[in-house]
Amino acid sequence: MQYLTIDWLKFIPALVLLLTPGTLFYPSKKVRYREVSRDWDEHWPRILAHGLHAIDLGRAALGTWLLIESLQTVPHPLGFAKYAVLFTQGSIRILAVFLQTAICKEPGHANAPFAFVLGLLLAGISPLVAVFACALAIPLAMGARAPAAFFPLLGLAHLAIGFLFKGKGVVLSLGFGAVAVTVPLVWSVLFRRDLVIGYRAKRLPEDHRPEPLR
Repeated sequence: MQYLTIDWLKFIPALVLLLTPGTLFYPSKKVRYREVSRDWDEHWPRILAHGLHAIDLGRAALGTWLLIESLQTVPHPLGFAKYAVLFTQGSIRILAVFLQTAICKEPGHANAPFAFVLGLLLAGISPLVAVFACALAIPLAMGARAPAAFFPLLGLAHLAIGFLFKGKGVVLSLGFGAVAVTVPLVWSVLFRRDLVIGYRAKRLPEDHRPEPLR
């Protein structure tokens, strides 16, 4: 039984944008990695100067928009058909964040896809809710000096603000986005892999090895 209709011209580009691990394109000779649990104060300029983070945000936003536009519920849905679009979109978004996290060029570590999860929510079901959630989660994580806490804080804020603004009817649709953004921390805790973020090296040693993590 057909539960949804798919616009393949939008769906396939969405999959390419969302499911391609961003770290595969990090130039190894120009990018170092730093654990997110360490003091970042002097490194923020170089982190933000790494243009691929902006690309991650953009492709996550565009991919999410295309994904939402490409899937439609069949007319007069019954039973599971009512939720087929939400479950399909949600599963793909969760898988996308998992791939961005788990595939990391730094052995024994996991990538912290901050920009990617921001783009994923900002182009999601309710961009306004996402904006308020980001505005709450970012200063809380920075104030607590616990960057990895950004992921669960963003997920909780996304659900709480969505419920406050739109009521319980949106909890399910927003819930998949909230689950997706918590994937990096869950993966890190379950498999004991420290989260790292790539940043542009100020200067490179002769052998181009990344800065050792301590």
